[in-house]
This record gives sequence, C-alpha cells and structure tokens, in this order.
Amino acid sequence: MAIEKGTVEKLPSGNFRLRVTVGYNENGNPIRLNKTIDTKNRRKAYIELDSWIEQIEEHGYEDISTITFENFYENMWKKEARSMLEPRTLREYSDIIEKRFLPSLKTKKMVEIKPYQIKEIVIAAKSFRKDKDSISRKTKKRFLNALSSVFNVAKDQYRIINHNPVSDVRLPKETSLKSETPKPYSIEEVNKMFLALEEHASDKTKALVLTAFFTGAREGEIAAVEEQDFDFANNTVCFHQRVVLDENKKYQRRDGLKASDSKTIPVPESYMNYMKQFMLQNQNARVKLDIDPEHKYIFGSPEGSFELPTSLYRNWKRFIKRAQLRDIRFHDIRHTSASYLLADANIPIKAVQEILGHKDYRTTMNIYGHALEESKRAASDRFSKLFKD
Repeated sequence: MAIEKGTVEKLPSGNFRLRVTVGYNENGNPIRLNKTIDTKNRRKAYIELDSWIEQIEEHGYEDISTITFENFYENMWKKEARSMLEPRTLREYSDIIEKRFLPSLKTKKMVEIKPYQIKEIVIAAKSFRKDKDSISRKTKKRFLNALSSVFNVAKDQYRIINHNPVSDVRLPKETSLKSETPKPYSIEEVNKMFLALEEHASDKTKALVLTAFFTGAREGEIAAVEEQDFDFANNTVCFHQRVVLDENKKYQRRDGLKASDSKTIPVPESYMNYMKQFMLQNQNARVKLDIDPEHKYIFGSPEGSFELPTSLYRNWKRFIKRAQLRDIRFHDIRHTSASYLLADANIPIKAVQEILGHKDYRTTMNIYGHALEESKRAASDRFSKLFKD
C-alpha cells in the first residue's frame, strides 16, 4: 500500500497530529487516518510520521486496525453525512454520537465493537434533564439510529467492516410506558375534523389541513409547494422541493425531497376545486400589488416568500384549539392520512408507500403496522358474519 500524503499539524495542547491518506472510497473521497503524538518538536513529529507510514505500508490500515471509532467519526462519517442527511438530522445525530457514544467508544477499534457493548451504553443512558431521569424506548431507538448511520458508512462506503453491529441490538420492551407521540386521529375523529373545517377554519387553514391530509406531505414539502405544482387536468399535486433548516439554523428552500427527487400525488377533484378558488385569492392579491414573483407558494406571501413550517404548525394548533379537537402535532396529519388509507384493505401498501415518499415499503410497514392490524381484524370480522352457529 503506497501512502500518497502525510502531514504534521501542531495542536493547541502542544501535541502533534499526524495525518495520512491511505486511499479513496468508491465516491472518490480520500480515506485519511489521524494519530496524535506527544513529542517535543516538529522534527521528531516527522520522524514519527515516517515510521507510521512504513508500518501502514507494510501491514495495511485494515490489517493493523488503526481506525478507531473516534477517528472514523471525525474524519470519515462527518464528511459523508453532510450529503446523506438533512441538516437537522445531521445536527441531532452528531449530538447523540458525541454525548452518548463517543465517551465510551472513542478509543475502540471499529472492527472490534460488539452489539452487547452498544446495548449496555444505550440501556444505561440517563436523561440530561434534571426534571427527568428515565429515557423512553423510542428515544433509545433514536440513539441506535444515529450510531447505525456511522457503521453503515464504515460498511458500505469504506469497507472497513463487513457487518453493522447495531443491527443485532435488541432493546427490551417497556410496555408500561406510555407513548410520547399522540396517536393519529381515528376515522371518527377525521370526520369531526372535516366538520370543524367548515365551522371553525379560515380559508387558509382549510386549504392547509386538506393539503396535509389528502397528500400526506411533510411540513417542509407543504411550505414549498407552488401553484405550478397543481395539475388540474389530472387532479395531481407534485412535490419536488422542501423548506429545511440549514447548518446555520436558517430556513432555506431546497430542491428534492427527503427520500427522493419528487413525488406526484393523485387527489380528489373536490379538493382541487377548493384549491383553485383558494389560489385565486392569492392571484388577486398579486394583481393588486402589481407583482409577479418567481416563486408563487400556495401558503406563502404574495411577494414570493415561503411560509415557515413552524408557522404552519402554529396555524394548526390554533385551529384544533378553537374546534376542540384532540391535540396532535401537525405532522400527525400525515400519520392520520396513512392510517386512514391503510385501514382500507382494498388499498395496496405500495400505493401508500409512494404517497408518503418512503424509499422502502418496510418503513411504511414498521410505522403503520397498527393500521394494518386493524384492517386485518376488520376483514376477519367480515368473514365471521358469513358463519353463524
């Protein structure tokens, strides 16, 4: 193995960091190794660097397993994750890894980390909040998701490991704990919501809730949808962009969706007729202002600015308070829409998967398995009516 590049960097602590490039991954990005040494001067640091390079060239970096969890996280995962994850998810995962896993795993070699070690860390995790001691199983699973992303990059992008140890971790069930996330609306509550839209909602709120329910779109996708995305001839809505928080925690419009470039959702004609009337209000406002912005967001300002997802959320909260509906998140309208569809045994899971924009149907199954069970139960009850003692 020929080392293409080696550098020496003096750290504020007085130590020196050695860095070598040992190759490139399948995307053409350099694979680098770091090593911190305690030496007196730069000349001796270069001597250490030459010795380290000779060792790597003789044995290979995989053979000597010099890649520690900290090394891989800092120098490889962080770089890859920027293009793989949403900015908000990247911040969350980085925070989890650095607070929950790095203290225990930092010096351990990637190839030697075992599922039981990961499980012990997660099971022993305590809340950092003073008013809360325990951590829910759902939060612990989020910890595992963050860590799994590190090992997936090591396995799929860099070929450092052959198997992701997180996939073998099984958390104990905590049946006594109540779910932190509200359940989506039942069919009865959906009917109540539609009645409330007629009695308690403004035109904008009605358009917003109907869009969320009939398309199953995420907040950021709804905030970025424009007039041109509505096809009235075919009764479809195309989502191809979203509003997200960037690395500086500022909202930006970005092309593409979370799991795909775009998705086109068929919707009821009655919904499209209502949206046509709602858009007419926006168009009249632009005529009065004598403006023609590049982006004509459905729920944005006439001047062409998009509505913040947080504003859509507050709009929903005000509506359910006035209408005295059960308090759920705006995002839970998406869950309600999916559960509503899956409760109908005649609707294929694949169709719901495409509406939600999931890459894998198993994601749909895992999230909405309860709705499928209700559908199976309803089918069983229907069969039972055919047989009477």
